[in-house]
Amino acid sequence: MKRLSSLLFILSGCLFSYVPATAQVAAVELMVKLPGTGIQKDSSVFLAGSFNNWNPGDSSYMMHRIDKTHYRLVIPCFKGKKYAYKYTLGSWSKVEKGNDGKNISNRTFIARNRMKIKDVILQWNHPEPVAPKDTSNMLTKAQLAKMSALKDSVMKSLAPAIPQLLSLLKQINTNLLANQPDTTLERQYNQKVTVIVSHALDTLTDGIRQMTDLLTPEQKQKIKETMQDPNAPKDLVNLIMQSLNQK
Repeated sequence: MKRLSSLLFILSGCLFSYVPATAQVAAVELMVKLPGTGIQKDSSVFLAGSFNNWNPGDSSYMMHRIDKTHYRLVIPCFKGKKYAYKYTLGSWSKVEKGNDGKNISNRTFIARNRMKIKDVILQWNHPEPVAPKDTSNMLTKAQLAKMSALKDSVMKSLAPAIPQLLSLLKQINTNLLANQPDTTLERQYNQKVTVIVSHALDTLTDGIRQMTDLLTPEQKQKIKETMQDPNAPKDLVNLIMQSLNQK
Protein backbone atom coordinates (compact mmCIF):
# COMPACT_ATOMS: atom_id res chain seq x y z
CA MET A 1 0.00 0.00 0.00
CA LYS A 2 2.88 2.37 0.85
CA ARG A 3 4.50 1.61 -2.53
CA LEU A 4 1.24 2.44 -4.34
CA SER A 5 0.88 5.71 -2.42
CA SER A 6 4.48 6.64 -3.20
CA LEU A 7 3.97 5.85 -6.90
CA LEU A 8 0.83 7.99 -7.11
CA PHE A 9 2.63 10.84 -5.35
CA ILE A 10 5.53 10.67 -7.81
CA LEU A 11 3.17 10.56 -10.84
CA SER A 12 1.14 13.51 -9.60
CA GLY A 13 4.33 15.46 -9.07
CA CYS A 14 5.43 14.72 -12.63
CA LEU A 15 2.08 15.82 -14.05
CA PHE A 16 2.05 19.10 -12.15
CA SER A 17 5.64 19.83 -13.10
CA TYR A 18 4.72 19.26 -16.81
CA VAL A 19 2.24 22.20 -16.82
CA PRO A 20 4.10 25.54 -16.86
CA ALA A 21 3.63 27.33 -13.60
CA THR A 22 3.21 30.64 -15.43
CA ALA A 23 0.34 29.42 -17.70
CA GLN A 24 -2.68 31.68 -17.25
CA VAL A 25 -6.13 31.54 -18.79
CA ALA A 26 -7.31 34.65 -20.61
CA ALA A 27 -10.93 35.48 -21.47
CA VAL A 28 -11.14 36.68 -25.08
CA GLU A 29 -14.34 38.24 -26.40
CA LEU A 30 -15.09 38.04 -30.13
CA MET A 31 -17.81 40.14 -31.74
CA VAL A 32 -18.68 39.79 -35.41
CA LYS A 33 -20.85 41.69 -37.87
CA LEU A 34 -22.51 39.57 -40.56
CA PRO A 35 -22.90 40.59 -44.20
CA GLY A 36 -26.13 41.99 -45.63
CA THR A 37 -29.23 41.51 -43.54
CA GLY A 38 -27.70 38.74 -41.46
CA ILE A 39 -29.15 35.27 -41.06
CA GLN A 40 -32.40 33.71 -39.92
CA LYS A 41 -33.06 33.59 -36.20
CA ASP A 42 -32.92 29.79 -36.17
CA SER A 43 -29.48 29.77 -37.86
CA SER A 44 -26.19 29.91 -35.96
CA VAL A 45 -22.69 31.31 -36.31
CA PHE A 46 -19.73 29.22 -35.14
CA LEU A 47 -16.06 29.78 -34.41
CA ALA A 48 -13.67 27.20 -35.84
CA GLY A 49 -10.00 27.44 -35.02
CA SER A 50 -6.89 26.10 -33.39
CA PHE A 51 -8.66 26.29 -30.02
CA ASN A 52 -11.22 23.58 -31.00
CA ASN A 53 -9.34 21.50 -33.56
CA TRP A 54 -10.98 23.45 -36.41
CA ASN A 55 -14.41 21.96 -35.82
CA PRO A 56 -16.78 24.03 -38.04
CA GLY A 57 -19.91 23.13 -36.09
CA ASP A 58 -18.70 22.86 -32.49
CA SER A 59 -21.67 23.56 -30.22
CA SER A 60 -19.28 24.80 -27.51
CA TYR A 61 -18.19 27.56 -29.89
CA MET A 62 -21.62 28.59 -31.16
CA MET A 63 -21.87 32.37 -30.88
CA HIS A 64 -24.63 34.21 -29.00
CA ARG A 65 -27.03 36.29 -31.06
CA ILE A 66 -27.21 40.01 -30.26
CA ASP A 67 -29.36 40.86 -33.26
CA LYS A 68 -29.69 39.48 -36.79
CA THR A 69 -26.34 40.91 -37.90
CA HIS A 70 -24.27 40.84 -34.68
CA TYR A 71 -22.99 37.84 -32.70
CA ARG A 72 -20.74 37.53 -29.68
CA LEU A 73 -18.78 34.84 -27.79
CA VAL A 74 -16.23 34.79 -24.97
CA ILE A 75 -13.72 31.93 -25.19
CA PRO A 76 -11.00 30.75 -22.78
CA CYS A 77 -7.45 30.93 -24.14
CA PHE A 78 -3.92 30.65 -22.79
CA LYS A 79 -2.46 34.09 -22.23
CA GLY A 80 0.29 34.93 -24.72
CA LYS A 81 -0.55 32.09 -27.11
CA LYS A 82 -1.28 32.75 -30.78
CA TYR A 83 -4.57 31.41 -32.16
CA ALA A 84 -6.02 31.14 -35.67
CA TYR A 85 -9.72 30.96 -36.53
CA LYS A 86 -12.54 31.52 -39.01
CA TYR A 87 -16.31 31.98 -38.85
CA THR A 88 -18.76 29.42 -40.26
CA LEU A 89 -22.46 28.73 -40.41
CA GLY A 90 -21.88 25.19 -39.12
CA SER A 91 -19.87 23.56 -41.93
CA TRP A 92 -16.89 24.24 -44.18
CA SER A 93 -19.24 24.54 -47.14
CA LYS A 94 -20.60 27.66 -45.41
CA VAL A 95 -17.38 29.31 -44.27
CA GLU A 96 -16.68 33.03 -44.56
CA LYS A 97 -15.17 34.27 -47.85
CA GLY A 98 -13.64 37.43 -49.29
CA ASN A 99 -15.47 39.98 -51.45
CA ASP A 100 -14.35 38.14 -54.58
CA GLY A 101 -15.75 34.86 -53.28
CA LYS A 102 -12.28 33.41 -52.75
CA ASN A 103 -10.82 31.89 -49.58
CA ILE A 104 -9.39 34.30 -47.04
CA SER A 105 -6.41 33.79 -44.75
CA ASN A 106 -7.04 32.57 -41.23
CA ARG A 107 -7.78 35.30 -38.72
CA THR A 108 -5.26 35.37 -35.86
CA PHE A 109 -4.76 36.88 -32.42
CA ILE A 110 -2.38 36.56 -29.48
CA ALA A 111 -4.47 36.06 -26.37
CA ARG A 112 -4.47 38.49 -23.49
CA ASN A 113 -6.95 38.81 -20.67
CA ARG A 114 -10.13 40.80 -21.32
CA MET A 115 -9.16 41.09 -24.96
CA LYS A 116 -11.94 42.25 -27.31
CA ILE A 117 -11.94 41.48 -31.03
CA LYS A 118 -14.35 42.98 -33.55
CA ASP A 119 -14.59 41.30 -36.94
CA VAL A 120 -16.63 41.91 -40.08
CA ILE A 121 -17.61 39.06 -42.39
CA LEU A 122 -17.67 40.13 -46.04
CA GLN A 123 -19.69 37.19 -47.36
CA TRP A 124 -20.41 33.51 -46.87
CA ASN A 125 -19.42 30.74 -49.21
CA HIS A 126 -22.27 29.69 -51.48
CA PRO A 127 -21.65 26.17 -52.85
CA GLU A 128 -22.50 25.59 -56.48
CA PRO A 129 -25.87 23.85 -56.68
CA VAL A 130 -25.64 20.22 -57.69
CA ALA A 131 -27.12 19.73 -61.13
CA PRO A 132 -30.12 17.41 -61.03
CA LYS A 133 -29.44 13.99 -62.46
CA ASP A 134 -30.82 13.46 -65.95
CA THR A 135 -33.36 10.68 -65.59
CA SER A 136 -35.07 11.13 -68.95
CA ASN A 137 -33.33 8.10 -70.48
CA MET A 138 -33.30 5.84 -67.45
CA LEU A 139 -35.03 2.48 -67.67
CA THR A 140 -38.53 2.36 -66.27
CA LYS A 141 -39.59 -0.30 -63.78
CA ALA A 142 -41.62 -1.98 -66.52
CA GLN A 143 -38.60 -2.10 -68.84
CA LEU A 144 -36.40 -3.51 -66.09
CA ALA A 145 -38.92 -6.22 -65.24
CA LYS A 146 -39.34 -7.31 -68.87
CA MET A 147 -35.58 -7.31 -69.52
CA SER A 148 -34.96 -9.37 -66.41
CA ALA A 149 -37.55 -11.93 -67.53
CA LEU A 150 -36.03 -12.04 -71.04
CA LYS A 151 -32.55 -12.54 -69.64
CA ASP A 152 -33.72 -15.44 -67.46
CA SER A 153 -35.53 -17.02 -70.42
CA VAL A 154 -32.48 -16.77 -72.71
CA MET A 155 -30.14 -18.20 -70.07
CA LYS A 156 -32.54 -21.08 -69.45
CA SER A 157 -32.70 -21.85 -73.19
CA LEU A 158 -28.92 -21.70 -73.59
CA ALA A 159 -28.16 -23.85 -70.54
CA PRO A 160 -28.41 -27.27 -72.32
CA ALA A 161 -26.07 -26.15 -75.13
CA ILE A 162 -22.94 -26.17 -72.96
CA PRO A 163 -23.04 -29.85 -71.86
CA GLN A 164 -24.08 -30.84 -75.40
CA LEU A 165 -21.07 -29.09 -76.91
CA LEU A 166 -18.73 -30.56 -74.28
CA SER A 167 -20.04 -34.05 -75.02
CA LEU A 168 -19.54 -33.55 -78.76
CA LEU A 169 -16.06 -32.16 -78.18
CA LYS A 170 -15.13 -35.31 -76.28
CA GLN A 171 -16.41 -37.47 -79.15
CA ILE A 172 -14.55 -35.34 -81.71
CA ASN A 173 -11.30 -35.65 -79.75
CA THR A 174 -11.75 -39.40 -79.37
CA ASN A 175 -12.27 -39.77 -83.11
CA LEU A 176 -9.29 -37.57 -83.99
CA LEU A 177 -7.01 -39.54 -81.64
CA ALA A 178 -7.95 -42.86 -83.25
CA ASN A 179 -5.37 -44.61 -85.42
CA GLN A 180 -7.69 -44.09 -88.37
CA PRO A 181 -10.13 -41.19 -87.69
CA ASP A 182 -13.57 -41.75 -89.20
CA THR A 183 -14.29 -38.90 -91.63
CA THR A 184 -17.97 -39.77 -91.73
CA LEU A 185 -18.23 -39.38 -87.95
CA GLU A 186 -16.28 -36.15 -88.19
CA ARG A 187 -18.84 -34.70 -90.63
CA GLN A 188 -21.69 -35.86 -88.40
CA TYR A 189 -20.10 -34.24 -85.33
CA ASN A 190 -19.51 -31.00 -87.24
CA GLN A 191 -23.14 -30.95 -88.36
CA LYS A 192 -24.32 -31.46 -84.77
CA VAL A 193 -22.05 -28.66 -83.54
CA THR A 194 -23.43 -26.38 -86.26
CA VAL A 195 -27.01 -27.17 -85.26
CA ILE A 196 -26.36 -26.52 -81.53
CA VAL A 197 -24.42 -23.29 -82.12
CA SER A 198 -26.97 -22.07 -84.68
CA HIS A 199 -29.83 -22.72 -82.24
CA ALA A 200 -27.94 -20.91 -79.46
CA LEU A 201 -27.28 -17.90 -81.73
CA ASP A 202 -30.92 -17.79 -82.81
CA THR A 203 -32.02 -17.85 -79.16
CA LEU A 204 -29.53 -15.15 -78.20
CA THR A 205 -30.37 -12.95 -81.19
CA ASP A 206 -34.09 -13.25 -80.53
CA GLY A 207 -33.57 -12.28 -76.89
CA ILE A 208 -31.45 -9.27 -77.87
CA ARG A 209 -34.05 -8.19 -80.43
CA GLN A 210 -36.82 -8.33 -77.84
CA MET A 211 -34.70 -6.33 -75.38
CA THR A 212 -33.89 -3.61 -77.91
CA ASP A 213 -37.56 -3.43 -78.92
CA LEU A 214 -38.27 -2.29 -75.35
CA LEU A 215 -35.96 0.72 -75.71
CA THR A 216 -36.86 4.21 -76.88
CA PRO A 217 -34.89 5.82 -79.77
CA GLU A 218 -33.21 8.14 -77.25
CA GLN A 219 -32.14 5.19 -75.08
CA LYS A 220 -30.72 3.38 -78.12
CA GLN A 221 -28.71 6.47 -79.05
CA LYS A 222 -27.35 6.69 -75.51
CA ILE A 223 -26.25 3.03 -75.68
CA LYS A 224 -24.55 3.57 -79.05
CA GLU A 225 -22.61 6.49 -77.57
CA THR A 226 -21.50 4.31 -74.65
CA MET A 227 -20.32 1.61 -77.06
CA GLN A 228 -17.67 4.03 -78.37
CA ASP A 229 -15.89 3.76 -75.01
CA PRO A 230 -13.25 0.99 -75.27
CA ASN A 231 -13.92 0.13 -71.62
CA ALA A 232 -17.66 -0.30 -72.12
CA PRO A 233 -19.17 -3.72 -71.27
CA LYS A 234 -19.27 -6.17 -74.17
CA ASP A 235 -22.49 -7.93 -73.18
CA LEU A 236 -25.76 -6.19 -73.97
CA VAL A 237 -27.38 -6.36 -70.53
CA ASN A 238 -24.51 -4.66 -68.70
CA LEU A 239 -24.07 -2.23 -71.59
CA ILE A 240 -27.71 -1.18 -71.26
CA MET A 241 -27.43 -0.85 -67.48
CA GLN A 242 -24.27 1.27 -67.65
CA SER A 243 -25.53 3.46 -70.49
CA LEU A 244 -28.84 4.19 -68.83
CA ASN A 245 -27.40 4.64 -65.33
CA GLN A 246 -28.84 1.51 -63.80
CA LYS A 247 -26.62 -0.08 -61.10
